[in-house]
Amino acid sequence: MKPYLQTLHDKYLRGWDRQTTVILLGSALLLTLHRNYSRPRVFRNNFAIYFENLPLAESYPYFYWFLTTGLSLFLIPMLVAMIGTKEGLKDYGVRLGHQKLGWCMSLAAWIFMIPVVLLAVKLHPPFLEKYPFSKVVGNSLLAFSLYQLAYGVYMFSWEFFFRGFMLFGLEKRFGNYSILIQTIPFAVMHFSKPLPEALGSIIAGLLLGVLALETRSFIYGAVIHWFVAITMDTVCVVLG
Repeated sequence: MKPYLQTLHDKYLRGWDRQTTVILLGSALLLTLHRNYSRPRVFRNNFAIYFENLPLAESYPYFYWFLTTGLSLFLIPMLVAMIGTKEGLKDYGVRLGHQKLGWCMSLAAWIFMIPVVLLAVKLHPPFLEKYPFSKVVGNSLLAFSLYQLAYGVYMFSWEFFFRGFMLFGLEKRFGNYSILIQTIPFAVMHFSKPLPEALGSIIAGLLLGVLALETRSFIYGAVIHWFVAITMDTVCVVLG
């Protein structure tokens, strides 16, 4: 038995490094936990009864979703990165990095996406049904603003996980292939979105990965992602 186990160890585990193993297994575990516990349905099934008589009760599952994502895809991965690997947080893109390139690309990408969003909504009406996730916040500027702030937490957490934790965490082992690796789960997480957005997530994952590597930061991708999301919600509220 012992020689056989040693053979299996040599065949499958020899050459594995700690950081790559932690990032890949951690990603699988964290995404599974996120999909099971950081979702609107969790709030509806367990907590909605305590909030049903409060104003804008329909929006609370989405606030829960956005804010708990800050835990599942940002805070916990940060702890895993700090404890499970020898890299510092700045090595995972938690810094401004090349600011001139980052801010210029953020502004340019957002401006470029405004007409794209308008065209997408006009040509594909299901966007109006999908966004914003909480329709009731569209009736109040204050509620809409608070909702977008919480949405920002979600977007920054999302970007840190894919373009920080996964991308930079796997870069040493896989080089530029880390862009492709993190794009796969990123696209999978968009399966429930309208088809144009689901397909577009593949391109977005690649481009945001390149931007993160060029700027050495996930922050600019988060800004782009957030501003485009706000634009989509705003257009759908106005046209809906």
